[in-house]
Amino acid sequence: MDMLDPAITNYVLHAKACEFGGGDIFDNEGNKLGSMRRKIVSPRVVIALRDLNETPICIISEKLVAARQIYDVRLPNEQLIGCAKKPLITFRGSIAMYNADDKMIYKARGVATKRITDPKDKKKVYAEIRSLKDKYVIHVVDPDVDRLMLLAYAVIIYHDK
Repeated sequence: MDMLDPAITNYVLHAKACEFGGGDIFDNEGNKLGSMRRKIVSPRVVIALRDLNETPICIISEKLVAARQIYDVRLPNEQLIGCAKKPLITFRGSIAMYNADDKMIYKARGVATKRITDPKDKKKVYAEIRSLKDKYVIHVVDPDVDRLMLLAYAVIIYHDK
């Protein structure tokens, strides 16, 4: 099954401690959909989301020189499709997701269970993310949500804790 298939309602990101931020991505039934692979010899966070054939579908990279923490999300051809930014001053560790036009598209709210919502309407929920030991379970609430951006955002939240 394709990792970005709109029929998938749950993703399970399973980190492997020995891979320092890498791991596998499964559906709710335990079928492997792809993986997260972190570049280890880099001074910044660089994570590739890969499909079952180990072909990269997007690259997440942390900017080294910035006044605040920023993660770029790019396609394998280097095209910027979005970024996640922390506010300059934060008390709750929030991070927001922006599209390529620098428009905020997702905001994570909550502590134990993070709800991914519309930044202007917190009642519009796109997905919910729960942390379970070394796993993140992403439940897709809005079937029309951009799966690639949602997965990239979940990985960024996961690695930014």
